Amino acid sequence: RIRAADLAALVGYSEYYITQKFHEETRYAVTDYIKFAKIERAKVLLTSTEATVQKLAEQLGFSTRSYFSRCFQQVVGQSPAAYRARFKTH
Repeated sequence: RIRAADLAALVGYSEYYITQKFHEETRYAVTDYIKFAKIERAKVLLTSTEATVQKLAEQLGFSTRSYFSRCFQQVVGQSPAAYRARFKTH
């Protein structure tokens, strides 16, 4: 799991400063950006591995498979299974 507090500690700034500065520079909340990055990684894994959606959710640090699927649907516009079926290379 990646948290803003972890990033702040890594670079030696307060969590408040990191989240404010990140939003100022990118217009994204740190948590939203992390979620987006995880979904981008999930897209690669869905099309390049046979790992189950459950296993990918665990690997990417989502609390449950259903939460992962909900986030994936929000970002991509389709379920992880539908994405895999559509883009899986044979």
